[in-house]
Amino acid sequence: MTTRAFIFDLDGTVYRGGAAIPGAAEFINRLRSDGVPYLFVTNRGNRTPTEVARQLTEMGIPCTEDTVLTSAQATAGYLGAVKAYVIGETGVLQALVNAGAKVVDENPDVVIVSYDTAISYEKLTKATRHVLAGARLIATNTDNIITVEDGVLPEAGPLVAAIENATGQTAEVIGKPNRIIMDEAVSRLNVAHDSCIVVGDFLMTDILAAQNAGMASVLILTGVSKQNEIETAPCAPTWIVANYSELESTVYQMRNASIT
Repeated sequence: MTTRAFIFDLDGTVYRGGAAIPGAAEFINRLRSDGVPYLFVTNRGNRTPTEVARQLTEMGIPCTEDTVLTSAQATAGYLGAVKAYVIGETGVLQALVNAGAKVVDENPDVVIVSYDTAISYEKLTKATRHVLAGARLIATNTDNIITVEDGVLPEAGPLVAAIENATGQTAEVIGKPNRIIMDEAVSRLNVAHDSCIVVGDFLMTDILAAQNAGMASVLILTGVSKQNEIETAPCAPTWIVANYSELESTVYQMRNASIT
């Protein structure tokens, strides 16, 4: 395998809280200097690519809007010009409009559920009724929690589960660990699936997504998953590293292997 591109998860992989994980900025700056393509792929659908790029740039990590792919963007690109009832925030609303979709309250083609800190019983009721009337149920992602400075918050997963339970329908999920978002990632990078390496901290999203998409993967032990969890996980990373120093060594070995 010739490594031509990297796909990075964000929270727990590139940063934790408000600070970059040690070594992340240096490693990614080195990729840019060497002309190696990379993309940041996140399940969070509430933020725009502009907001993500600003945060990473302030951390010393080279990033532009074009090097960010959110689950909201992947969802919008997958659905195209649909009429959508949306439970979500600016990130998904903006992505839908950019893709030619129309956000509506009545008679939608699809109901899209994402992270929404303004969730209400009224929103859940409307979504439930629309799905029961025939609208497709789409989830940007089904992560259960999101980590913030003072602890955790419910993410999109609990909201999706509520509507699934109310309607008896199973949502079509766009974000990791499903393949749809990874297919969009390789399309943006303009490389083959087997020319990508996914770097992530969570076995059940990042590493499983890589496996589902036929990509190599690196589990970096800076976030959610621990090495002893691999024995019982439904997926296994191609490589395991403790930190970015070990990732650098692993990449060096890959390059030597491809030369010989």
